[in-house]
Amino acid sequence: MKLIISTIVVGILLFILGYLTYGVILAEYFKTHASMPMRSPEDMKMWAFIVGSLLRALLLAIIYPPGYKGGSPAGEGFKFGLYMGLFFSLPGVFYLWGSSPVSYQTAIIDGLSNGIIVLLAGLVTGLIYGKKEKPAAA
Repeated sequence: MKLIISTIVVGILLFILGYLTYGVILAEYFKTHASMPMRSPEDMKMWAFIVGSLLRALLLAIIYPPGYKGGSPAGEGFKFGLYMGLFFSLPGVFYLWGSSPVSYQTAIIDGLSNGIIVLLAGLVTGLIYGKKEKPAAA
């Protein structure tokens, strides 16, 4: 049940944070500093962003439980989010800078933004999974 709840809640969070970060806060910055071809706002495929957000959330929800040590849900979730944020974004900085006509600063800003979004998603995943249940005494 936690897998389903985490996937839905974190998927919605990822979608909203992605929109706020890339569609609102950094939209002008990337329009000015990233000369990559983008779809016009009218041609954006929102369903693809929804599916991508839900898939990322599902994968986070699948990966989290086996590594959970049973400490504070917020602490474990933050640590998980930090590791996953680095896992997702650090290589992406190099891929973006190596393949696209953007400055290294723009690639770093994209990586930091993505990393922070995933960090927050990991934190919420940890909070949803909560404390590890202790086995009943025999």
